[in-house]
Amino acid sequence: MKFKPGDPIDHDLCTALKHEFLRCEDAFRDCEVYVSKTAASSSQTENFLIAYKAYNAYSRFIHHLYEFILGAIARETGDTTQLEANEAERHIAAHAQRILTGRRQAILKGTAPVWENDISYYPEKIPADFAKEFRQFRNQSFGHVTHRRSTISMSDFYAKYHKYVHMPYWNCRGSWGLREGDFPDLKEITKFSFLIKSSPPRPETSDE
Repeated sequence: MKFKPGDPIDHDLCTALKHEFLRCEDAFRDCEVYVSKTAASSSQTENFLIAYKAYNAYSRFIHHLYEFILGAIARETGDTTQLEANEAERHIAAHAQRILTGRRQAILKGTAPVWENDISYYPEKIPADFAKEFRQFRNQSFGHVTHRRSTISMSDFYAKYHKYVHMPYWNCRGSWGLREGDFPDLKEITKFSFLIKSSPPRPETSDE
């Protein structure tokens, strides 16, 4: 569906984008928490549990970031029509390359923040298969139940591509992340709390 900036669809899409990025931010912070616990784990069972939770958090981060980027593309193009896989990959690759180029230029010009990595951390080009791997990993680790989930390596994905997913996440935090002060009104999303108050879910009970 076509829409224009400022119309009702645009407003609703912005609400959905805010919600999706907050979910992405939650997942990233959860991942940081579980990763910080790995050094303190004392048993194989505990290692497995922490790894399980860290995997879930990182796969949620990948999923929500991917969906957020697709939503941002829809807003940029003024069209909510679902993109074909190859078109989505093309947009994502172009977006990642713009951010990468911007990072490199800031470092070379001396305008990058003090916490920025050395120029050697950023290659001139994103990996040719990054966008495809991003989409497939999002599908197989979180989006769909598939036999491939237990064989694809999140460790490999993280080692090869984390910098390229972290850059768009970081770039969007200022505009779409949670800010200090009041939590945003997300329309029907935050109205859900009123239903929970009036009709809370039944607690789990033991069969014993």
